Amino acid sequence: MDAVELYNKGNAAGMIYDYAAAFEYFSKAADMGYAPAQCNLGICFEKGHGVPHDFKKAFESYQKAADQGYPPAQCNLGWCYESGNGIYEEINTAVELYTTSANQGYAPAQGNLGFCYSTGNGVTKNLETAFEWFKKAAEQGNAFSQNHLGECYEYGRGVTIDMSKALEWYQKAAEHGYAPAQNHLGFCYEKGNGIEKNIDKAKEWYTHAAVQGHNGAKHNLEHLKK
Repeated sequence: MDAVELYNKGNAAGMIYDYAAAFEYFSKAADMGYAPAQCNLGICFEKGHGVPHDFKKAFESYQKAADQGYPPAQCNLGWCYESGNGIYEEINTAVELYTTSANQGYAPAQGNLGFCYSTGNGVTKNLETAFEWFKKAAEQGNAFSQNHLGECYEYGRGVTIDMSKALEWYQKAAEHGYAPAQNHLGFCYEKGNGIEKNIDKAKEWYTHAAVQGHNGAKHNLEHLKK
């Protein structure tokens, strides 16, 4: 089998949670120099899928794929540098990698870069730039960015306040199962922020977030039960 076939078999094995088999297929394809397999091998090492956790080996696998210009690996490598997983923390390098990946249209990197600009982490804080990156990623369906874009519209961060648009993006992220957005949406229904007050809807969205372990949603749900 060639590298692409091995990679595809690895993905198929991962879809049925046979991580040991997925790891073996990705390893063989990665040894052939196939960047997507090198990236997925890094994910296996990072998450402990089919192999013990090893952040250093995850970093090394991401590096190999990133050196070939593979955007998902560049983003994941950036996260290694931001979080100090497998390598020393170096936020400037993280931002460079996020930027390289984001400029190729990779939504998770765009979201991470937006967050850096929104907090001033590794770059000069710029809410307008953060908004633009969140918007690019949100329009590709990235739930993390959809939630942050909702916050931008709700609180006027880099854009004029528009509660109807905030609700639109919270709704999209919530429907993707993103707990922080589900909590935001619950709060909007509880307080009637930009939408008709509906306690049943508030409880419904808080519950969706709470079962995922979102502490704010748990607190809000308990408050409504009193």
